[in-house]
Amino acid sequence: MTIRFHCQGCGKTVEAPDSAAGKRGKCPYCGHSCYIASPMGEEAEIPLKEVDEESSAIKGESPDVAALERELLHEMGSQPEAPLEQKEDLTSADLHHFVVNYCTDMFRGNLERADTIVTKLKKFKFTAIEAVRDFQSGKAKEDSLKAMPPKVCKGFLDALMKKLRGEA
Repeated sequence: MTIRFHCQGCGKTVEAPDSAAGKRGKCPYCGHSCYIASPMGEEAEIPLKEVDEESSAIKGESPDVAALERELLHEMGSQPEAPLEQKEDLTSADLHHFVVNYCTDMFRGNLERADTIVTKLKKFKFTAIEAVRDFQSGKAKEDSLKAMPPKVCKGFLDALMKKLRGEA
């Protein structure tokens, strides 16, 4: 037996096998995702379970995920990197990905995200300026920046430099 129904997207009549009842399917005409209901009178009641309000998961006594992650990393012989703000030996290379993301976001028109990156980089002003200089001088390169014309990339790097120096 097949289930016949009207697509909520285009209104056309479509058919689905009985096994599709209670699932979603795409309309063959318009591609709209439609819910396929059970045939009339065949709605099965789904058994539900009570929630124990006193359970430890609801009380928030679930294991500390961060602690488990640290323990696992320790067992594997690896420690997570400290956040940039806590790094004692921060180098310009640590900030290269921010510079690349700034240029890429500017190129794609993601101006709000680019501004967020500028705000992050300003926290590390002198090191961030050095990171931009790495790209301007050719000391640092990134394949993803090759997707944009060199003059455009240079313009983005120059603009970022001015923002970091407080000139823009």
